[in-house]
Amino acid sequence: MKNICRIIGSALILMPVFAGITARSDPGDFSIRFGLGYDFVSQEYFTSSSRYDTSLTADPDLTDVALLSKDYLDDKKGLVYLKIDPKAEGRYIFEAGWEQTPEMLRAVGWGHIVLGNHRNRLETDLNFEIKDRYNGEPDAGEELSIVKGKVRYAKKLSETIESSIRIYAENVAFDSTGSFIYDYSRVGSEAGFNILSRGFNSVFFSAGIEKRNVPDSGLLDYTLVRANLGYFGLVAESRISVDLTAENKDFNSPDNQNDYLLTTLYGDLKIPADPNYFLKPLLSLEYFNFKNDDYVNDDYVLAGGGLLLGRDYDRLSIAVGPKIELHSIATDFDDDDDYLEYLIFGSIDLLYSDRILCLFENQIGRRGYKNDPLYYSDFTFDRISLIGSFKIAGALNFDLLLSAEWEWHEIKADDNRFYLLSSGLNYTF
Repeated sequence: MKNICRIIGSALILMPVFAGITARSDPGDFSIRFGLGYDFVSQEYFTSSSRYDTSLTADPDLTDVALLSKDYLDDKKGLVYLKIDPKAEGRYIFEAGWEQTPEMLRAVGWGHIVLGNHRNRLETDLNFEIKDRYNGEPDAGEELSIVKGKVRYAKKLSETIESSIRIYAENVAFDSTGSFIYDYSRVGSEAGFNILSRGFNSVFFSAGIEKRNVPDSGLLDYTLVRANLGYFGLVAESRISVDLTAENKDFNSPDNQNDYLLTTLYGDLKIPADPNYFLKPLLSLEYFNFKNDDYVNDDYVLAGGGLLLGRDYDRLSIAVGPKIELHSIATDFDDDDDYLEYLIFGSIDLLYSDRILCLFENQIGRRGYKNDPLYYSDFTFDRISLIGSFKIAGALNFDLLLSAEWEWHEIKADDNRFYLLSSGLNYTF
């Protein structure tokens, strides 16, 4: 893999030269993006040797609690991406990138081609990724190569109906494998249609099949069948979005082990309450049905709902309101992890031309377990997430992804904190 990375690195160095030669006779678009980035994932948790001692009381006074911290990722990286759009129309785009941390190299590439017109359109995408450790011994599964692609054909049957078919494939190969780390390949196809009315109301349906092959572990091979039906549009001046999905996964294992049927329903309704205010009811439902009931896989229902009150400004949208989530599992054990979670949700969305995009969410609430399970305890939580993209000056851009969660449990040994940060400062010319 090291030789492959060197070849790709050389290609990235030569790419601007060839692009410069092309630019003399072709007015197409060529760009170079340089940047610096920082990625961080960390968890802080407490531990106690007597936490699961069943001879103690249900809420023991644990005196040997210790705080531990583990950084899963702490990388500073440099990157360069080269992008060519020969006709400057977005129909033929080729991009290659190189990212490097003090320990790892990552090479990526992407190609996108569109043929035809709005009535008959063929789109193809091809992606590759190679990761290699050049400093230190790699862990199992750390070095890998990924190649994936898809082809989609869409045809207008009328002014309001469009049909489509999509074929996709993916291959993942690791330099070294281990427990639960296996090379695999996936291939699938999907067909669907979209009905779009003159009022931009949309009904969409798709159905497809996917197969996975794991050469070193045939029990992980599966066949997946999925169907999706949805609607997005207006009902009595209220904007509604509904999505219903059914997924059946059949593993190549005896006695239907791990096979399941998953059904999900998501919906929200934005009701105008004033020229600037709105109400937004929310609904979610997930039903997991395993074909073989055993002590590991139990059927469960996850249901959620909420009601938000919000206000829209020219470039800003704010919403706040209560949410609940109910988890119910079908099991013969008395200490199952059924729970009720209730919270206050708040969000701020800011969009200012092409200069600022900022999406912020905060959830503060509590989860209570119904049956006092041995491995879980009730807790209060605070969860925040932030997605931002900021054009600082000219072609200088700063991107940010932040997620954090704090849990304060009734049993201190269960307290947990999680942090994720991904950031990048990029300049394109």
